[in-house]
Amino acid sequence: MQAAGTSGTGMEENGVIEPLPDEEFGREVTSDYDPSDTETTFGSLTSSVTGHVWEYGRRYHAFRYGRYPLPNDDEEYKRESLRHAMLKELLKGKLYLAPIGDNPQKIIDLGTGFGEWAMEMGELFTGAKVTGVDLSPIQPLWVPSNVEFIVDDIEDEWVHDQDYDFAHFRFVNTVLKNNELVLHNILQNLRPGGWVEIQDVYPRISSDDNTLPEDYPPAKFYSLLQGVLKDQYGFDLKVLESLPDRLQRLGYVNVQRKVFHMPLGEWPKDRHLRMLGGCFQEVFLDFVAAMAARPLVEAGFDKADIEELVVGVKNAVGNRRIHAYVPIHFVWAQKPPA
Repeated sequence: MQAAGTSGTGMEENGVIEPLPDEEFGREVTSDYDPSDTETTFGSLTSSVTGHVWEYGRRYHAFRYGRYPLPNDDEEYKRESLRHAMLKELLKGKLYLAPIGDNPQKIIDLGTGFGEWAMEMGELFTGAKVTGVDLSPIQPLWVPSNVEFIVDDIEDEWVHDQDYDFAHFRFVNTVLKNNELVLHNILQNLRPGGWVEIQDVYPRISSDDNTLPEDYPPAKFYSLLQGVLKDQYGFDLKVLESLPDRLQRLGYVNVQRKVFHMPLGEWPKDRHLRMLGGCFQEVFLDFVAAMAARPLVEAGFDKADIEELVVGVKNAVGNRRIHAYVPIHFVWAQKPPA
């Protein structure tokens, strides 16, 4: 194990990152990093990179403030950790589906979050260099010796290493402004024959037995959120629908998609599915609470209406007579071999 080299971005003009005003809009700017930890192999980190912003009762990234709508605090860590465990259970212990072989040398995890996937890949492939990239410096300081984390915006001009064997996204593409640009950059920086994999939720709630009410609150939440994130952030929550075609147009080959129907709640009779549904119920409710804390407020929704929606969603997902599920898409594609 080693102390992680967590780096600032090389994207800012002339390499200078302007610090955020501490008092602007009443935000409280803090940092979890000890000064001795800011000297890394990539240089010193400025306060705007290592810092955090507290508002609406949650903690958010300071670097590129407002770029990403979800918090990066302990509550979010618990949600992401449970989601990671849920997906491993869904994939029967696997971390990916792309046929990357037994000996990848360079792996990059884009939007790595708290870094669990990257660290487990580093432990699985001890001969590989694994890089995790995120807007927030929230990854552990002690990581496998072949793993590093970089603070950066993955939608900026690519300055990372090249010739990757595998590029990975998880719950990231629905919160990108320009998927085609990012996927183009990856294609240029994969080695010939390298792979990219995208794992994400498609925000459409369904049932196979007509138990879903027309006014189902979780469906209402998703519908509301799509408009808010499109207007406030420029995100397209339905990008997964067209992702395989986009990958092919960009020049990827061997494009594959696998869709899992994740139960929303503990309604399945099958024990394994019931366990997955219970995990996803908790992940989904925490996601609703996080979106209610900031994006819905900043979109101008009345506080009482937000609270009513959150309560309605919580009651709905606890109703085992409603057999709702949400599609989780796994899409992978290859850079043409040389």
